[in-house]
Amino acid sequence: MKQMNQIISGLVPVALGRLEELSSFGDRPKMAAGLPDDMPFLTFPLRLSEARCLGTSGERGNFGFGHIELEDGMLMTIRLQLDGVLFYWLAEMTDPELWAAIDKWRGAGRVPIGLKIDKGGRWDIAFLSMGIGPSLLTDEKYRAAPRRVVTAHDWRAMSGLSTGFVPLQATTDIPGVPLEHVFASALLTEQFEAVAYEELLVKKPVVVKAPHGRLVLI
Repeated sequence: MKQMNQIISGLVPVALGRLEELSSFGDRPKMAAGLPDDMPFLTFPLRLSEARCLGTSGERGNFGFGHIELEDGMLMTIRLQLDGVLFYWLAEMTDPELWAAIDKWRGAGRVPIGLKIDKGGRWDIAFLSMGIGPSLLTDEKYRAAPRRVVTAHDWRAMSGLSTGFVPLQATTDIPGVPLEHVFASALLTEQFEAVAYEELLVKKPVVVKAPHGRLVLI
């Protein structure tokens, strides 16, 4: 299974997170016992040099959801921390593919994750799963909001935040464990496939709503 693992936004490469079905991996990992073939795995691409930080991680872990409020929309944040290594996925909050995946994860009681290491002509994948309860998420109310018809600007806003704002403002989710590495990606779901590669005719600033004001990111 060979896919693009990044896309260029401006001059900066953006890591592409994905929701990939279990059946797409070929060999079924042992941790997937009991999961249906259509179970979505949350995947994150890593270069070989980046993956070296995983050698000492995994003893302490945390998984959770949050959000970033923009002036004209809302993004979901998905966070996985393994010791001092933090992975971020940014996703459009009303994306039906995302909420369908969350429903399946809650049904299974766990979120299956694949950290994909680019070996050039092939992927090595480190599989793991994190527990998730049946209770509603804090941002569950947004799934019933009118579905956003995404544009190339929406994709550029999400991918731009993943390359700058998110890694810079990230803080540890495990008390007493400082961050050593932060990796962030934009979740490339089906609704973004048609617009992610479009060139913007007009560039607009991205405005993040903060508790004490507005952050304008060009």
